Amino acid sequence: MFIRDAAAVSDEAILAWTSAALSASAQLVITLNEGPLASLAALQPNGVYAELRDVAHARARGDEALDPDGFLLVNLAGRQLVHGEFVVKALDRLLPAVVACDGCQDATTCPRTVGRDLLQASNTAAIRLTELLRLLAHSGTRMTARDLWMFLVDLFFGWECPPAAGDVERLPGWWWSRVFSDENWLGKAISREFDPVNAAEGSVDVQLWLGDAIGAAVPPAALLVAPFRQHAEESGEALRAFSAAKRAWFFLSPHVDAAALVARQSRIPGYTRLLEVAREDSLAAARRIVALINMYRLNDNDDRRLYLSQHHVLTAIERPRVLAASQTYNSDAVQVRIPYASEDHGVDTAGFAPTRLEFRWPGQRGNVLVVDYPTWLQLQEQRSIHADRRQEALDAALDLFIGSAPARPDGDPQISVFDHRTGIKTRITAFSGKHPAFEVNRW
Repeated sequence: MFIRDAAAVSDEAILAWTSAALSASAQLVITLNEGPLASLAALQPNGVYAELRDVAHARARGDEALDPDGFLLVNLAGRQLVHGEFVVKALDRLLPAVVACDGCQDATTCPRTVGRDLLQASNTAAIRLTELLRLLAHSGTRMTARDLWMFLVDLFFGWECPPAAGDVERLPGWWWSRVFSDENWLGKAISREFDPVNAAEGSVDVQLWLGDAIGAAVPPAALLVAPFRQHAEESGEALRAFSAAKRAWFFLSPHVDAAALVARQSRIPGYTRLLEVAREDSLAAARRIVALINMYRLNDNDDRRLYLSQHHVLTAIERPRVLAASQTYNSDAVQVRIPYASEDHGVDTAGFAPTRLEFRWPGQRGNVLVVDYPTWLQLQEQRSIHADRRQEALDAALDLFIGSAPARPDGDPQISVFDHRTGIKTRITAFSGKHPAFEVNRW
C-alpha cells in the first residue's frame, strides 16, 4: 500500500494501516513531512513513529542511527536533485521540443536549434553543465525541480533573435552564453563563482581569437564569428565574440580540464574537499577548522589546540580589537558531524552530498557551531577592527560555542592576547608555587 501524502489522511487511519501491515508482514510506503511525523509520534510516545522521529532527528545532527526493525527510513532533507541524473534526463526531454525562434525561423542558423544539435551530440557538454549546477549545490544553494527546469528551459526558449539579426547579434542567444546570463538567478550565481572568460589559456585563447575551431578542438558550428575580424570594426563586438567562443570551448572541447579550471576561480571546490575529508577522517577536518579559528581570532595557525578566545565583557558595546585566550582544548576531542551523512544508503545516485559541518563538544547536544560555506570563507578573511555585521555575527557564534567548552587549564595558567590593530601578540604565563612568578613574551 502506498500513502502518497500523510497530511491528506487522518493520523488514526495511518496508525491502523501501519498496525495491519506489521501484523500481515505486508509492505507499506508512506511519504510524510515533519508535522505529520510529530503528531503520529505524539499519539504513540512509545510506538514506532516516535522511534522513527528520533532516528530522523539523530541523522539530521550527523549521528549514526539504525532503522527500526522492519523499517527503511529515507530522509530527503539532505538531498538535491542536481546530484542525481535529473539535469541529464531533463535535457533528454527538453531538447527534442526545441525549434527555431519566431525571429528568424531558420533552423540552420538559429542559436536555439544549432545549439540544441551541438548539445545533443556532446555528452561532455551535458556533464559540464551539470557540474556547474552541482558547484552551487555544494555551497548549500537549494535548487528545486522547478528551479532547474526553468533554468534549462530559459537556455533555449528564453531567446528570440532580432529581425534580420547578424551573427554577432545572435551571440547572446547561444545556450553556452545564457548559462552565465544574469537574466535568471541561477545564471547569475554561476557567473559569480565561475566564468571561463576569466580564465587565461594561452594558445587556446589565440586560436579562439582567430576563429580556429580545429585548433581549439571545438565544432566549427560553435565559432561562427572570428573575433579578430570584428576587432577592426568594433572592439566591443570582438570581445563579445571572444566571450561566446571561450564559453563554447569550455563546454564542447574534450581537452578541457574543467575541474582545474573551476578551482582557479571559485573557492567552493576547496570547501567541497573539506567536506570530503570530513567524511573520511573527522579528526583531520577538525584540525583544519581549529587552525582557521585560531588564525582568525588570535593569528595563530595551531591545529592541535583550540584556543578558547572570547571578547572581553567591557568591549561588548564597541568593535573589539583585542582577543584573549586563557585555556586551550585538544582539537582531536572536538566532535565533527555531517548532517544527513547516513542518508545516501550507499547509493551513489541517491542525491546526497554534504553542505555543512557541525562542531560539538563531547557529551553536549545543544552547543553546536555550524561551519557552512559562508562561515568557512569568513574564517579565512582578514579581521577588521571596524564595524562589520558579518564579522560580528561570526564572533557572537564563536563566543557562544567557546563559552560552553568543557575545558580545564592544561598546564600553568596562561593568557594569549593578540592585538589586531598593532599586530602585537602577548603571552602571559603564571607559575604556581610558594613564590608565584609571571613570564611575559611579546612578539
